[in-house]
Amino acid sequence: MDEIKKDEYVIKPCTTCSNQVKNIDMERIRHRLDKLFDEKDFDEAEALINYWLKEAHIAKDLRSELELQNEYIGFLRKQGRGEDAKLHAKRCIELVESLSLDKSVSGGTIFLNVATVYKAFGEANVALSYFLKAKEIYEKCLDKNDKLIAGLYNNMGLALTDLSQFDAAYKMYSDAITIMGQNIGNELDKAISHLNLADLIYKKYKSDLSDDYSKYSDEIENNISIAWNLLNKESIPHDDYYRFVCEKCAPSFGFYGYFIYEKELKKRANER
Repeated sequence: MDEIKKDEYVIKPCTTCSNQVKNIDMERIRHRLDKLFDEKDFDEAEALINYWLKEAHIAKDLRSELELQNEYIGFLRKQGRGEDAKLHAKRCIELVESLSLDKSVSGGTIFLNVATVYKAFGEANVALSYFLKAKEIYEKCLDKNDKLIAGLYNNMGLALTDLSQFDAAYKMYSDAITIMGQNIGNELDKAISHLNLADLIYKKYKSDLSDDYSKYSDEIENNISIAWNLLNKESIPHDDYYRFVCEKCAPSFGFYGYFIYEKELKKRANER
């Protein structure tokens, strides 16, 4: 499951770009988009993005266009519009190169988000190439325990799993969990990683010709149990992100036969 949290991947303002136009207020636009997404008013959200994309194009404001394109590819991915998402992802890469951001953390963020687009629409090989670009930048520019790196590893593990590179995927998830253990308040993301590990182990079992589920069942159940306990930590605020995670995690518990957990998480996902 994709667990990218938008507030962790906001592109930092550029202080060196001479083509930055002051009248495109990205903070205000993002605030408005968040409200529209919360209200599930997707038509209005898309109209807002397209309006400001045109304004950025007219003003030759490449930096604002990049931020808007970044928002758009996430929107299109969640809407299941693969061809549109990939088209705008290509424009993101063009803008990263035009703005010479391909060695910066901001550029790494774009590579990561582009990778999630290709991963979501069945092109794990392409996704992995962009994940590796992001990995090179993040590991060079960020502290080794930065939660951005954990998020990258977790998403990279998904692509590696799709490619049946199970050992490499296992290391990505394990490293992500280790990093999150060094930071406070990452219970939800850790839960996602443990469920991803369970899925990885299950897929590895399905590809094992010995067909001996007993070799894997204990580890699968252990990861599910850890994920459930993390989701039930009393210290976790039941905010929008918590509801989002409950919604995304519920089917995983159901898949492994934990139907009571699945039902409870669906209930929590709809609490306001």
